[in-house]
Parts: sequence; structure tokens; C-alpha cells
Amino acid sequence: MRTAGFFLLFALLALFSPATCISQSPFPDSAPLSATGTVLLSADGSPVREALVELFHVDSDSAMSTLTDDNGQFRFAQLPAAIYRITVTAPACETFQLTASLPASAPLILRLRRSAYHVTPRNDSVVSVQELAMSRKATRAFEKGTRLLLKGDVAASLPYFRTVIELAPSFYRPYHNLGLALYRLDQLDAAAQDFQKSIQLTKGGFAPSLLGLAMVLYRRADFLQAESLIRRGLLVAPDSAVGKYCLGLVQFSLGHISEAERSALEALRLDPHQADALVLLARIHERQHNPSAVLTDAQTYLKRDPHGAFHSDALDLLHRAQQDISRTSASLN
Repeated sequence: MRTAGFFLLFALLALFSPATCISQSPFPDSAPLSATGTVLLSADGSPVREALVELFHVDSDSAMSTLTDDNGQFRFAQLPAAIYRITVTAPACETFQLTASLPASAPLILRLRRSAYHVTPRNDSVVSVQELAMSRKATRAFEKGTRLLLKGDVAASLPYFRTVIELAPSFYRPYHNLGLALYRLDQLDAAAQDFQKSIQLTKGGFAPSLLGLAMVLYRRADFLQAESLIRRGLLVAPDSAVGKYCLGLVQFSLGHISEAERSALEALRLDPHQADALVLLARIHERQHNPSAVLTDAQTYLKRDPHGAFHSDALDLLHRAQQDISRTSASLN
């Protein structure tokens, strides 16, 4: 299967990476409005401060994000009405994901569950203060680099992330984004080092960096180690559709076809808009000699994401399935 780098890059980046509100992202559609909400702990209803709330525009691949205030509240201004994927991450909490139409008729109430996996993803009394105390120069560089990476100008983003690392070496997010950029440029050794640095700074509590490093290992055909890292990431973020998709890729490569099928289906259940999982599912069904299912998977992908990264793969799968069905039909006549 063609490498998952293109999808994974933007899935990890758009859903998890920007630490500050990228207000200049080019959102389409109607006149901009505002969306507000509150992030609470599900156990006791207490507000979660400095939770990262991120919006991913389903149709345009644009992203923006912000941090909650001391009362757990957040606000997105200048937000065009559309379908968004909402992701909320906070230390020691499971990742929250929701797809919804925004702006909503009432403020959003998003409830986070404490993670059952006892990691210390960030030391709030230290790291959050460092983030807030980042110089204006470092903040601008991080925003610029992230914006370039989201636009696909990968090489141009590199010096900005390196500037942030020089100015704020304890801030883990530029290491993660730099790893993503280097991964996209096929500089796998360098990407692995930056993902590892992010993992070190967060003590293994930032799932996207675990998944990013796992995909480096996947590209190197080190499938067992990749699977181990993905499972660590899923302990931190058990409802991560990206994590389930990555797990399915690795399981397929290991020949664990039934497990890969369950992971791909789970990825689609968690995020029906994750069309790339349909191509993985089509390959699984092809391996299972089920051309009718392959046909359905490929057609659904092409309908859902007609200009997607795996368009040619889906067409190849579709044509092979049609040929298999035709041969079977001819042999019965």
C-alpha cells in the first residue's frame, strides 16, 4: 500500500498541532460568526484550563485552534458556518473528538474524561507557564511555520520551527511539527529524532508524536515496533480515529487481516469522514477475496473524497474488483 504519509501528516497536524489560534486560515462558505463553549471534566464538572480546542474544516482541510481560559471557556470569532471536526486535548485526559455543525445554536459543553493511562503528558505548573511566557517572536514563528505546513509549503516551514526550538527549547509542539515536515520530505531519521524529542518532553503523553514516530517505523518496515508505539498512543488517546487507522495499516502489513479490518472499521466509526480508511478496508477485502465489498469501499471513497490522496489507488482497486466480478459472472454462465 502506498505510504500513509500524506494523510497522516495533515491528520496529525490539523487535529492536534497548532498551539495558538491560527486566525488567518482560509475558510470558505458563508459570512463569519462566532462559536463559544466550555470544557469540563466529566467526573466533577470542574473547568479545564488551557485545554487545546481545535477545529478542522471538513471540506477545506483548514484548521484553527485556541486554549481555554481559567473558567474552561473558549471562543472562535470569524467562524464561517460549516461542518467541523472538533478535537480537545488536555494533560491527563482522554482526547475528545466530535463532528458538528458550527456555529451552534447554544454554547458547546465538551466533557473530558481522565485518562486511565497514568502518564504525565505535561507539567502544568512548568510547561504551561513556559508556553505562556514564549516570546512574541517565538509565537509568530510557530504560527507562520504551522500555517505554511498546513498549506503544503513544507520546506518553507522548517526554519520557522527551528527558530521556535532555539527560542523555546522546552516547548514540545515545534519538535512535533518539525517532525511532521521532515517526515513529509522523506527525511525519516531527522523526523524520528524530533518526534522522539516531543515524546521525551511530554513523557509519552502526546499521542500524535507517538503515532508520528510509529509511522516512521512503518516506513522502515519495522512493523512490530510501530504497532507497540501505536498502542501506547491509543492508551493516551483511545478514541483517536487516526490511531486506529495507523494500527490497521500496521496490522495489514503484518498479515493480521481480521485485526486490521476491525481497526479500519473502528477508525470509520470514530470518524466517518476519514475516507482513507476506506482504501485500507478495500485492500483488506481484496485480500479476503471479497470483490463486492472492495467495490463498495472504493466507490464510497471516490464519492466521499473524489480528489483524495489515494484516488488512483481506489480506482485500481475498483477496476480489479469489477474484473473479478465479471470473471465470476462469466464462469457461472
